[in-house]
Amino acid sequence: MNLFKILIIDDDLLQRKIIEQILKSIDRKIKIFCANNGEEALKIIKTDLPNLIITDWDMPQMNGIDFCKTIQRNKKLKHVPVIMCTGIKTSSENLQTAFESGVADFIRKPIDKMELLSRANSMIKLSESYQTIKLQKEELQREIEKSDKLLLNILPAKVAFELKNKGKAEPELFENVTVLYSDIVGFTELTTKIDPKDLIRELNDIISEFDEIMERNQCERIKTVGDAYIAVCGMPIPNTNHAKNIIHAAIETINYLENRNKTNNHEWKIRVGIDTGKVVGGIIGTKKYIYDIFGDPINTASRLESNSETMRIHLSETTYKLVEKEFDFEQQAPLEVKGKGKMKMYFVKTP
Repeated sequence: MNLFKILIIDDDLLQRKIIEQILKSIDRKIKIFCANNGEEALKIIKTDLPNLIITDWDMPQMNGIDFCKTIQRNKKLKHVPVIMCTGIKTSSENLQTAFESGVADFIRKPIDKMELLSRANSMIKLSESYQTIKLQKEELQREIEKSDKLLLNILPAKVAFELKNKGKAEPELFENVTVLYSDIVGFTELTTKIDPKDLIRELNDIISEFDEIMERNQCERIKTVGDAYIAVCGMPIPNTNHAKNIIHAAIETINYLENRNKTNNHEWKIRVGIDTGKVVGGIIGTKKYIYDIFGDPINTASRLESNSETMRIHLSETTYKLVEKEFDFEQQAPLEVKGKGKMKMYFVKTP
């Protein structure tokens, strides 16, 4: 059984002693604090939060009503039940004032032992019920936060918010989106040389850093498919710097791998393809949510990646025209691309 803390506030020493002596008859472990007035009680509460407060009405410096009004403004204290001791002739108007100030119950003077014990036990049960509900709410809030975090791990924030608040997220067409498609060079061969557990750890380390890079550059990772990493900028939140941002992100991913490879046992290299255009985004499935994207830029970015060179960033002409003054480029001769015909392509010159 937990220790139950009771604070008695009364400027009459004899009255405090009477109340304290009666409360010791309660069949449970209790700890009693005493204060002469409201101001002294507030100082005690700062270091020791009570489960029940029994206060007199009339006291010097701060009376019982002003004390109750004060603790009602404190989130930690407003739910602590208060029993107020009143005179026999207390008017109904004054009782209403006390209730409005946060008083939960009354006991009239002179104090009757059985009445005080009965009211105190009722308030103890009330306090315990509140504590139980509080703990349940806190546990529920923790579970909600876990659920929200999990949702944000699989869906873009805007889509997760819409799904949580509306119960669904409508597919949406985005006019200006830049898509990054990267792939690990020689991945199949690497899988035969690395222990499966080490492989997953390595991939997790790399993907986690890629995600951080994307977030810093206002980009959104959409998914990984095997060793392919697909990210966008310009959706689900429009961004006028979509092309510039995703190129910066691509440069950072390559720089990260180059630095990582200097000290890591396994060398990881990627190719990157980037294209810009209209993209549709939406949630697929009802039991296992997946946010996916559809549109020609995804296919084109994939083709650009497969025609790229190791640790280089390959751009379509569409993306190039949006950022031609922002970066240095190396133009390629037009290449025949499956499903696209001849395409102009550009490599980003990285430092």
